[in-house]
Formats: sequence, structure tokens, C-alpha cells
Amino acid sequence: MGQQQITLEDVYQKVSKIEIFMSKMDQYLEDLEFARRTEEAYQRHEAGDFIELDEKEFLKEMKKW
Repeated sequence: MGQQQITLEDVYQKVSKIEIFMSKMDQYLEDLEFARRTEEAYQRHEAGDFIELDEKEFLKEMKKW
């Protein structure tokens, strides 16, 4: 069984690709969380289980998202 040589440049390129992939994954996770919360809010609204907020309270809640 032969050994394969790999250069530091090859390692750097692979690590760089992994970093790019992970940053995209972070964005996908944020998008999924937003979609989950949106769906949850929609279901509550459809069930009639929602509250009214004034502008200040609404913006305060939005900052939590």
C-alpha cells in the first residue's frame, strides 16, 4: 500500500473549501430557524392564537429574531 504525499498548499485549499462550506451552512441554519419561527407564527395566527402589539413592542420582538 503506497503513501500519498500532500502539500501544505493542498491542505490550505481543502481547509479553505471547508471554511466556505461552513459559512454557507451557518447561513442555511439561520434561514431554517427563520422559516421555523415564521411557520410557527403562521400556525398560531391561523389558530387565532396571537396578540396585538404596538409599534414599539413589535420592533422590540423583531430584534429578538
